[in-house]
Amino acid sequence: MAVALGHGFAAVLTEGGGLWVFGKHEYGELGLGAPTGAATPARPRPALLGGVGTPVTGCEGGGPGADSHPFHNEPLVMVAAGRQHAAAVTDQGAVWLWGLNHQQQLGAVPRLGDGYSYRPTPQRWPATVCGGVPVVMMACGDEHTLALTRAGHVWSCGQGLSGQGGTPDRGRTVEPVQVPGVERITLVAAGRKHSLAVAQDGRLWSWGDPDLLPKANTAWTPADWDRPAHTPRALEASVFGGSAVLSVTVGWAHSAAVTATGELWTWGVGTSGCKGIGTMTFAQSQSRVPRRVGTEQTVQAGAEGAEAGSTGGVGGAVAGAFAGASVYMAACGGDHTVVLTDSGVVWTCGSGTLGALGHETEATCMVPTRIPLDCFGGHAVVSVAAARNVSMAVTAAGVLYSWGSGAVGHGDPDPYACVMRPTVVAATLPRGSRVARTCEIPPDSSVAFCMGSHARLGGDLCAYRSLPHELLARIVESGRGLRGAFLHMGEGLLRMLAVRRRVA
Repeated sequence: MAVALGHGFAAVLTEGGGLWVFGKHEYGELGLGAPTGAATPARPRPALLGGVGTPVTGCEGGGPGADSHPFHNEPLVMVAAGRQHAAAVTDQGAVWLWGLNHQQQLGAVPRLGDGYSYRPTPQRWPATVCGGVPVVMMACGDEHTLALTRAGHVWSCGQGLSGQGGTPDRGRTVEPVQVPGVERITLVAAGRKHSLAVAQDGRLWSWGDPDLLPKANTAWTPADWDRPAHTPRALEASVFGGSAVLSVTVGWAHSAAVTATGELWTWGVGTSGCKGIGTMTFAQSQSRVPRRVGTEQTVQAGAEGAEAGSTGGVGGAVAGAFAGASVYMAACGGDHTVVLTDSGVVWTCGSGTLGALGHETEATCMVPTRIPLDCFGGHAVVSVAAARNVSMAVTAAGVLYSWGSGAVGHGDPDPYACVMRPTVVAATLPRGSRVARTCEIPPDSSVAFCMGSHARLGGDLCAYRSLPHELLARIVESGRGLRGAFLHMGEGLLRMLAVRRRVA
């Protein structure tokens, strides 16, 4: 959540508390302010927007809010980007948004007067929004926005014509409205015309344009013709091989889910092989059914590609899904997908247009193809992000790499310049800057977070509250640095030890 990619712009959160932005600023996407109604050139290098201990730099040009400090000097814990707007969340659960607002996707942010459909500087939501409950995560789509609260509820605002708001009212929603029936949510994702949410029990909830939503099988039902499908529906674990879903990501017309067993499942329009299954399925009934990347068909396609050398690039397809490693996270772009395994290796598939795959070629990869660690200075990668024709990765050393075109942050004034392989962005960031990868939290909060799905936790009488602080600290410390054998331990113990998944 430290790196967010929108349509031609990016936002990066560093460990020092600063939020850096670069790319286009046509509708205030960077939050750097602009004279009202004036066109603003793109920023080819990262510019400081704000954060803890930073000077007031976010209101250049004398825009509204020039006398206030961006984010009120509060620590930021995550940032999100949509097509032309962005959001940030502070450690106290406050929400800030900026950018295009023509469909009220900024929610409770007040309008900038008649005739202006954007906010060029960050604006804070009132404390009463989302029922007064602090927010832990934001997700920005094309023209709508989702907010996830500490209570596990989802709130939406903006365009809802395709049902992406999840509420009976399919028009524009100015004030955030709670999505009914969706509870105990741990993660949300907002796409072009649809929304996804992962529940604590591992089920995947979805609502919006039916053409973009996952379904259990290829059989059509009358409900499939309900357009838009504004009522949220949940998919059981059986759809994903019986495994619980841990995270989801959405692209232009395809989506991906990572399960607790370390598998990657994709669905949607598979143009240019962005789903990584070795084929392009055009039948609507088949494209909506999640398919596991690494099935026999995918492995065969990868083996044939490696033998024929058809995939090319600096990596090369490897027989077998991700060389036997488990998938840690994924990021869907326009026509490509970036996959990160728990071994710290990056794989990409789909369209290589403008260098989006990082293989030093614009060739298409129908199955995931590995990018060697040498491209990242030999360091393991801990987080990835993707948008249209651009990709990013953060290494264990906190170094940011980017490749592709549109928002790479390397200082080239040409907005269409291409970077064909992973290249360090830190050259344009202040010396010593490290991209935020983890958040230090108290031991008791750590245990509560990692055991959030436990039946005895989550309420005012949580069992962990009665444990001595020293015991909590020892439990958390005992889980650090374990590798290999611990993966075979019980899921409950892994949650308690806080080592089931790294936090990126």
